[in-house]
Amino acid sequence: MFGALAPAFLEFILSEGKINKYTPGETVFSPGEDSTQFYVVLSGLVSFSRPKGNRKIYIRCFKPGEQIGFVGMIGLHERRGFAIAEEQTYLLEITSELFHQVCEKFPADFVVFLINITRELSREINDLDALCTELNTVE
Repeated sequence: MFGALAPAFLEFILSEGKINKYTPGETVFSPGEDSTQFYVVLSGLVSFSRPKGNRKIYIRCFKPGEQIGFVGMIGLHERRGFAIAEEQTYLLEITSELFHQVCEKFPADFVVFLINITRELSREINDLDALCTELNTVE
């Protein structure tokens, strides 16, 4: 998430964003909550699952350097799953307001930041494509 970004950009986002500490099992967000921010995993692990009936279906685990929640924020929809800390975890919370400030104050770095986010999301889509292929293979 932070590759190829200027030190001034990183200093700003780390000082203006909120760094939250989560203990194992603590909920970061749940379905139905507003998606007015996303998080960058600084350390630890965050599992993501989606509800199906009265069950939670595990989707994936987010590691340091990855973001969680951007899709909901940029898609303007409520949270659709559970994000749970799997171990002691530190997350950088980036609100939509901070995201807008970064766009205005650091336009060139904002482009790189968006490329970094897009690159990560494209890897997620590729992994989902591979999973769909595997699940739909009839032998």
